[in-house]
Amino acid sequence: MSTTFIIRVAVVSALLTGMGCTQTVVTPLPQSVRRIVVLPPYQPDAANTRLGKTDSDLQGLPSRTIGDLLAQQARAQLAEKGFEVLEPSVVKLATRDRVPTSPQMAAQILQEAHLDATALYIEVRRWEPNTSGMKIDGVIVALDVMMVDPKTGTALWRVHRSSRPVPLYGVLLRGQANIVVAETVMKEVFASVGSRQPSA
Repeated sequence: MSTTFIIRVAVVSALLTGMGCTQTVVTPLPQSVRRIVVLPPYQPDAANTRLGKTDSDLQGLPSRTIGDLLAQQARAQLAEKGFEVLEPSVVKLATRDRVPTSPQMAAQILQEAHLDATALYIEVRRWEPNTSGMKIDGVIVALDVMMVDPKTGTALWRVHRSSRPVPLYGVLLRGQANIVVAETVMKEVFASVGSRQPSA
């Protein structure tokens, strides 16, 4: 094996490692995007990542899925940055609560619902407790988040969060841990999105 070949392999490995550890934003979000519909997140392995309708860690609160928590936190983060976020009850009624399984389907759902807004598509690729014994030290999360133009189905903005843990501190029950992690991840995802000033 030549030295040049070994160097090339090392460089490619380093690049791939770097890509796997970073959050990648494809393009800045266009300033024209102000009105957003947060669609129910898609979880290919939803049966395994459910908080579970039986999760009773948070007594007195309605049971929620991880998708519910992520959508709630996405709405909160976007509203805080000045975006007009459609109410979940309005979205649920207009879209018949359909869950998109691709960005193109997200655009199609908005077109059929006649909602004049940009679609927020979330795909949860991994959500797995990182445990040591009985204690949850964190949750390993991987997901893709996209703003989709409903007219063309193209991604206006995208964040890919590679699989890595979100650490947890203190003693948390499972339901509480998922709430904390959902908030942390959505803050991270929207960190690069600038605030929108109200239209004059």
